[in-house]
Amino acid sequence: MNKGISIIIFCLTFCLSTFLFLRYDSKRVEYGWECDFCNKSIPFGLKAKEYNSSYVLLNEDEFELVGIGFRYETTNFKIKDFLAYGYNDTSIVVKCTDSINTIKYLTSYETGYKNKKGNPEISFKDLSNRDLEQIKAKYNWVVFNHEEAQKVTFKRFLSAIGALLSLILIIWRLIKFRRNKATD
Repeated sequence: MNKGISIIIFCLTFCLSTFLFLRYDSKRVEYGWECDFCNKSIPFGLKAKEYNSSYVLLNEDEFELVGIGFRYETTNFKIKDFLAYGYNDTSIVVKCTDSINTIKYLTSYETGYKNKKGNPEISFKDLSNRDLEQIKAKYNWVVFNHEEAQKVTFKRFLSAIGALLSLILIIWRLIKFRRNKATD
């Protein structure tokens, strides 16, 4: 009976570790890191990527659309720091700072052109604080926080190690259980 209980305990530990791994993997998206096993997608095929201790938004062709030093045709400032972005099914809002650290918001709009894959190309324009307050709740927000992302990634790593170790122990106990049963 002891052998059966230990296998059950290892199986439960494996399930818990796997659950935690998937949970922490999906939380990485909230801090701007890629998620390996989740289905959260940003419209227009964009993806966030860490680049030189900062973050950028890349389009489907891996071309940077938002990042430090960017200036858009419809704005009168350069992005000093890319702080966060919000997305829903149809658009993206970018939170950034200008050269004097004033927080600015930009919203996406379709340019009328198509990319190589036939999807609409986008650019960004200023969004007033009043307009932001009206639409802010309709977006999923990703806030770039390198320290928190590293903590979540570390917890994800530990849960992966726990799942792997539990799986090894399950296999080991099953092999030992079969050997004992064969000798009886």
